[in-house]
Amino acid sequence: MSESETKMAPQEPQANETTIVTNYTPDSPEVLHNSQLILVILGLWLSLFLCSLETTIVSTSLIHIANDLQDLSNAGWIVVAYLLTFNAFILIWSKLSDTFGTKWLLLSANIVFCIFSIACAVSKTMVQLIIFRAFQGIGGSGMYSLTFVILAQVVPMDKLGICTGILSSVFALASLLGPILGGVISDRSTWRWIFWLKQVPLPDVPGVAVAFVILGKFMNSGKSSQQVRKSMKTMDVIGAFLSLAWAILLIFALQEGGKAYDWNSGVIIGTLVSGIAMLLVFAMWEWWTYRYTNTDSLFPVGLLKRSVVVLLFLNLLLLGFTFYVPVIQIPQRFQYVNGETATRAGILLLPLTLVSPTTALVAGSLVGRHRLWAPGLTILGGCLNLIGITLMSTLPVDSAVPGAQFGYQVIIGMSLGLMTPTLLYILKVEVPEKEMAGAMGVGNMGRTLGGCIGLAICGSVLQSELNKELPKFLTPQQIQAISASSGSAAQVLTPDQLIRVGRVYGDGFDLEFKALIAFAGLSVITAVLLWFSHTRSLKNKIQSEDRGSGEAFTEMAEA
Repeated sequence: MSESETKMAPQEPQANETTIVTNYTPDSPEVLHNSQLILVILGLWLSLFLCSLETTIVSTSLIHIANDLQDLSNAGWIVVAYLLTFNAFILIWSKLSDTFGTKWLLLSANIVFCIFSIACAVSKTMVQLIIFRAFQGIGGSGMYSLTFVILAQVVPMDKLGICTGILSSVFALASLLGPILGGVISDRSTWRWIFWLKQVPLPDVPGVAVAFVILGKFMNSGKSSQQVRKSMKTMDVIGAFLSLAWAILLIFALQEGGKAYDWNSGVIIGTLVSGIAMLLVFAMWEWWTYRYTNTDSLFPVGLLKRSVVVLLFLNLLLLGFTFYVPVIQIPQRFQYVNGETATRAGILLLPLTLVSPTTALVAGSLVGRHRLWAPGLTILGGCLNLIGITLMSTLPVDSAVPGAQFGYQVIIGMSLGLMTPTLLYILKVEVPEKEMAGAMGVGNMGRTLGGCIGLAICGSVLQSELNKELPKFLTPQQIQAISASSGSAAQVLTPDQLIRVGRVYGDGFDLEFKALIAFAGLSVITAVLLWFSHTRSLKNKIQSEDRGSGEAFTEMAEA
């Protein structure tokens, strides 16, 4: 039977399907020595930190940038342009690594990010800055996506958990430093240093150059030119364009709905419907290419036959809901409800941002000790997440910061730290090496898409509460002023109005976390289902290995 006929024929799950997970394939990277692995992880950490910092450092500088470029109406696009391309290209970068290899592709992403960071720093108009931010997002997407692909490829199973925990610390550190650095730099200097800073985090040593040298020197070489040419013949070009189409349209609607445009506006309804329609077209195209052609489909359709992988993807999607919202919304609560500055708000988030990477390191060191530690810790993380989110929805709306809030942050930080490395560990165990890049791309995109959906839901809940309550005691001009900046409230409101505004925002933030309770509860349910499915998968694998060993022994005895 030819390769084409084999692909077109119905494919039933095999009992020993999971045995290919740890098998060596021709394209598998070589095993790295400990010193080499440490340096590669350092390079990956730096690369991931640079692109993660980009999503948080600009947020507190938008007003300064808009005033300097004299275009306040388009300031929001500085953030949106980056997020659109960042999220849209995650799956594409991951799949391209199957064709070109991870080493040079990651280095190329670093170069793109560096070039357009410099371009952003020297932009003369708002239009230029928005365009350069979009291209910067493409480079940042590659740095983010390929980091986790490489992590799954080069790190041995016994070190995967701890290395995942180390890389997970990036998100907490970037969330902590980004808003603080953005505010301090904009207040004390020019906003252009926000983009220059990421090029010079060390004295006279460009940060991207450091990552480039480390990764270029110590990572193993990519694919040969013959392998690249062979892979290019089966690239899913149409699938890549369809992936961009649905992702950009859908993410735009989720980002801008309830902010720049009302949810019932033609722009949001049109992009939302078009995005969903393109998503369905993309799904049908991927299924058709997998079933009837030799094209290497962008989406790993074959993995959807296995319930454990489907549950894994669903867990990563749900993780996104509660991964991004607390980190972004809790500092805003400190500013609008408790009257804290942006710098102070970042400091008050320390219980979450410090506990999360610490817990990730502990979880990472545990998952390799027993096969069932990972799903067990995922369930524990889901339960803590549900508890933490529920408690955050009960906070008082007084101006004083309640001490219990820091305990709630610790619970949420522990939950995020437990779930991130364990889910990636299970992904490494369950997915074959040849499907790893595509699966990692789907997982990462699912998590970021979940974050976009979660933030969109919470933003709509908060805005609805504000629209209902603020007009009862504020003028339209006052509402517009405090919406633009929390710092403007003290200048345009009386002390009594300030107290009432803080209470309205407090009720709104409580409602946001109440809306997340359902997703946190669903995360616990899927984590329990993942436990049973992963256990059954491991049992099948052990039985297959035992049968294989018995057959090999029989053959040796007969010989």
